[in-house]
Amino acid sequence: MKSLQVKYNIVHILFFVTYVAVYGYIAIYLQYRGLSNTEIGIVTGGGAILSIFMSPFIASLIDRVKGLTIRKLILILYCIMFFLFLSLNFISSISYIIMLFYVLLTTLVTAVIPFLSVICMNYIKKGNYINFGLSRGFGSVSYAIGAVVIGQLISIFNPEIIAYIHLLFGILLIGLLYTLPDFEIEEKTKKEKTSSAFKIVKKYRTFFWILLGFGCMYAGATSLSTYLINIVKNLGGNTSLYGIAVFFMAASEMPVMTITYRLLKKYKSEILLFVAAIFYLLRNMIICMAPNLFVLIVGMIFQGLSYGLLTATVTYYVNDYLQEDDQMMGQTFIGIMTTGFGYALGSIMGGILQDYLGLSSMFVFVGIITFLGFMVMFLALRKNLFVKKI
Repeated sequence: MKSLQVKYNIVHILFFVTYVAVYGYIAIYLQYRGLSNTEIGIVTGGGAILSIFMSPFIASLIDRVKGLTIRKLILILYCIMFFLFLSLNFISSISYIIMLFYVLLTTLVTAVIPFLSVICMNYIKKGNYINFGLSRGFGSVSYAIGAVVIGQLISIFNPEIIAYIHLLFGILLIGLLYTLPDFEIEEKTKKEKTSSAFKIVKKYRTFFWILLGFGCMYAGATSLSTYLINIVKNLGGNTSLYGIAVFFMAASEMPVMTITYRLLKKYKSEILLFVAAIFYLLRNMIICMAPNLFVLIVGMIFQGLSYGLLTATVTYYVNDYLQEDDQMMGQTFIGIMTTGFGYALGSIMGGILQDYLGLSSMFVFVGIITFLGFMVMFLALRKNLFVKKI
């Protein structure tokens, strides 16, 4: 059992190195390729919007294509990503090709995330206890360390090194997945009718409103994280300090995610979701108003109690409150509303506002959208917020 937990931990560690390679330095990489803030916003937003439609479709392929397993699908997705990322290093000045390839790249890496949750929940259903929060926490630490290391490598070489890091850790991830005990969806489940995103919205209204609130707060956080390099430079920092800031942000997630499963035994999920929403509001406001790099990092440390707590709790929420037939699409829908809707809104608005009205206008947007998300979350949870856990 411990060996299975360790292997699943490493799955997250390897995946999130490939994820930080795509998302963590997206602004730096695309600026290096000559794109403006607005074009970067179009790329990140375009990838997020495309993922809203592509993630459910990719998830449904498991049910639709005979013989297709989670392992095989992840292998296919990574092979396409390898081709796209390595090709980007050899495309010199064709901006629309660079933008198209990176849109596809962000869409595909986002589509992998729900499968990692499904793997864990399938193990749990088979009687193998896996602490998802612990593994996801290791993923956050991996993201954090990866961000620092990549930042140093970029300063030594150039941003093109990111593609080769993605290739190396992607290959290691695929190899590890093929050594894990069976975690595939049983045939009797695969033959059942596939849920759709529309079915999830209609059937689980509270879940939808929770994710809408999460998505709005995530949009604010996305503006801040996507253009964090601009915020750091505005406060007198550089690329190395950017990597350190990202490290503190991601590393703060692990301790919170690790204990979420235990917290859920004592407190209702609604309480944990609301607490996370409060810290999301604090996090984004502190970063927006940070007068120096120290305060900026303090704000980013709230990432664990905001995004970390919310992500782990809502993942378990799907497993506990959604019917088994709907859980695959439920996990996918989390991505649709966060890395889809939220990421698109935050990255597009953040880029446009900076280019036309300046950095301060982006901070105003972040404040408004974060508060809106907080209120949506509160209204979604208020009926059950003060009811005692049975």
